[in-house]
Amino acid sequence: MRHGPFLKTLRHRRQAVQARIEHEQSRPLPDSSRLQALKKLKLRFREQIEFIERLNRRGEMQTIPVVRKRSFTPAFARARG
Repeated sequence: MRHGPFLKTLRHRRQAVQARIEHEQSRPLPDSSRLQALKKLKLRFREQIEFIERLNRRGEMQTIPVVRKRSFTPAFARARG
């Protein structure tokens, strides 16, 4: 079973998250909680990519966990809601 398009999408999303991390780090006062959340998201994408690559090598059928795209809302903004 091949997951080519899905794998390509995950890699693209991971690159987009990396760009957001770099943008946040380039700000005069980066938001550390946002950076932490973005880095965790990037790690989850990497884990999914590695899982699919291992799956493709073994050729076994298994369910693939999916990370849904969510907008980022800082914790302090949610608390005021």
